[in-house]
Amino acid sequence: MIHQYNLTNGKFIHLQNSKIEINSLTIKNGKIHAINSTHNSFQNIDLKGSTLIPGFTDAHFHLKNFGKRLEQLQLKGVDSPKKIAEMVLEKSTELPQGTWITGFGWDQTRWANPEFPNSTLLNQIQNHPVMLTRIDGHSIWVNDVAVKLGGYDVNNFTSPEGGKIINDCILLDNAMNPIWDAQPDDSFQDVKRWIKMAAHTARRRGITNVHDAWQDADTVRAIQELIVEGEFPIRCYGMLASSDATLLTSFFENGHYESELYTIRSVKAFIDGALGSRGAALLEPYSDDHCNCGLILISHEEFTELAHKCNDANFQLCTHAIGDRGNKMVLDIYGNTINSTPNHRWRIEHAQMVRDEDIPRFAEHEILPSMQPSHCTSDMRWMDERIGTHRSPRISRWQSFVDAGLPIPGGSDCPIEDGEPLFEYFAAVTRQDHNGWPKNGWQSQEKLNRIDALKMFTSWAAYGEFAEHKRGQLRVGYDADFTILSQDITKCETSEILKIDVYGAAIKYWPFIPHSRPAISGHLSKPTDFTLVGYSFTG
Repeated sequence: MIHQYNLTNGKFIHLQNSKIEINSLTIKNGKIHAINSTHNSFQNIDLKGSTLIPGFTDAHFHLKNFGKRLEQLQLKGVDSPKKIAEMVLEKSTELPQGTWITGFGWDQTRWANPEFPNSTLLNQIQNHPVMLTRIDGHSIWVNDVAVKLGGYDVNNFTSPEGGKIINDCILLDNAMNPIWDAQPDDSFQDVKRWIKMAAHTARRRGITNVHDAWQDADTVRAIQELIVEGEFPIRCYGMLASSDATLLTSFFENGHYESELYTIRSVKAFIDGALGSRGAALLEPYSDDHCNCGLILISHEEFTELAHKCNDANFQLCTHAIGDRGNKMVLDIYGNTINSTPNHRWRIEHAQMVRDEDIPRFAEHEILPSMQPSHCTSDMRWMDERIGTHRSPRISRWQSFVDAGLPIPGGSDCPIEDGEPLFEYFAAVTRQDHNGWPKNGWQSQEKLNRIDALKMFTSWAAYGEFAEHKRGQLRVGYDADFTILSQDITKCETSEILKIDVYGAAIKYWPFIPHSRPAISGHLSKPTDFTLVGYSFTG
């Protein structure tokens, strides 16, 4: 494998503040060795007019869950609960009696009747426990077999603290836990296989780095082993699971973990649920559920204690908060904890619904909003009905955060969303679905310009993991992590963004590999004919 080469004849988007124009990059041993100064003894790689950008980083990803869900029933896009029940029934004929049937991706807002299903549909399956996870991961649809295994009394359901049970079969947030606990434990080899599958899939999509938002001990060990075995083709910034006290204690005592491909110096926590299942914590009731303000999943005291432990150990805290009450609670506790802590870079994951008066509080305490643009475009169809038009301007406030001087690490929350960087970029600059609806974008005042949208998945993502001094820009001395595209993502027609081919991605000693995204809107990928680091590939 060749570790020294010149990249020429391409469009280079460097994201430096200077107006330098790059005509060539020289790479040596995984670093950008020179700009506009090719080395005569190095191999020349002709990019043939392609566009090279700093490598895409997905700043909110779930490696294990993505890999695992690739093996489950795929329910995304299935347009009725009856069809889902039929899929489950068919699957039940293929499995030994008593085997769990799991699936992912159902979304009742896309059905003709957008209400949660009743219990009769899945109770047709008597010989298998069934658990189907909603698209947002914050509710499950189960049958009575699963309910009984979870220890619930099917004749007398009681919702636990931080959870809710609907129609005797839909379990929200903390109500899901007994069902999860009743399932057989994931084997370590399963976890390792799922993570390997997810990492290679992400790489084929042009992603060079993910922030993995919830890592248990098996996940940490699996990634470390895959790296040693040469089977982990991306970088990873790990967020430890806040529920695993033993794991946290071990890392807090031993400090940050840092290697070439893997860094752990952060903790992931949850405050509330999601808007799709009405579990996000709101300051006022839901407009379509007047007795419901959502759920708080952890007590004020528990979260305060966790925040202080993270602060004392110098670990970044990254907390899921979606509703305006959830975001306010996190801001309150963060502000009281990190007042005098420099360069903490604590994050609120999603920060999906934020009031005007809370934007300056992010800036005051230098709290990073880590956001996923496609959450906005997935939810916008029903958002006005869910929270009322008077609150819709609080959703996905990207430009407001930028105006406040805050970098936004951008991600997808894959597998909640597809994990396609171009999908996220398109959502950030248009606030439209893939059919161009609505015409000018939903809550268009929050759209980002092309460069800022790209920064979400490059330099701002690097800042979110304390790596802006070595990644996120094309700069001498930085890691040679980059993605090659068929068009200039910052200047092409908006209608062309989703048609761009991702030709491949590279990090240090990993060569380019082809992208596997299906063609969109009838667009056919065109093969490239250049070779990098000894590998030929097609788009």
